[in-house]
Amino acid sequence: MPDELFDTWTAAVEREGERFGVVAQELDAGRTPAVGGLQTAAPSLTDWTARDLVSHLGVVHRWVLGILRAGTTQPPRSPREIATPDEDLHGWYAQGLIELVATLRTTDPGTPAWHMSPAAAQTAASWARRQAHEHTVHRHDLEAAASLAHTPVDPVLAGDGVDELLTVVLPRWQHTAPLATGRARVGVVATDLSRSWTVEVADGAVRCTAGPAADPDAEVSGTATQLLLHLWGRPGEVAVRGDRSAEALLRGR
Repeated sequence: MPDELFDTWTAAVEREGERFGVVAQELDAGRTPAVGGLQTAAPSLTDWTARDLVSHLGVVHRWVLGILRAGTTQPPRSPREIATPDEDLHGWYAQGLIELVATLRTTDPGTPAWHMSPAAAQTAASWARRQAHEHTVHRHDLEAAASLAHTPVDPVLAGDGVDELLTVVLPRWQHTAPLATGRARVGVVATDLSRSWTVEVADGAVRCTAGPAADPDAEVSGTATQLLLHLWGRPGEVAVRGDRSAEALLRGR
């Protein structure tokens, strides 16, 4: 893996994570269009509040840190074992982000690291990639909760997020409904990148290849950013042609 790709992901974790932290503090202080502080609902996440988002990412920081520092492909402890503080949530979040970014920057991308998807390389690089896109999507969630305009996402980074979802995230869930019993060929087209994917779901397996789909059951197209949001179950301005139930199989969780 090229070092610059690992560095791009790590920089995205830092950039998106810092923006998330700023928005959380501004929302908590009543300096955003939305009112309600951290109890404000996160529109795209059922029953989640802004506080839940901050707590979630703070837990993820510490869970991933444990995985990276272990340097092994053995399963880590459950993130449910990591407690969130009753006070100074912002400081706790910020410290976790600082330590995560510092650890990514000082860890060789090829260092062994457990990953929950059977399609992922079991290395530190997979976690730099996962955290880049997790922070990007949750930053978008928090901006939506605060009723703020969304900070643009670099199209190439968004395209990589789409690729990760289709090639790494979906196979993680291939043994569960609806993927386990689904059967479909779906095309995905990033209109601003001239990039496309073919996803085939059959017999409890998910297979994704680069390139346009031949005779697909459905096709979803849009800019890379809008595809990233849509495929993660957020509102996205995309066009869907064909069988919508087939296209709906392509959702991250």
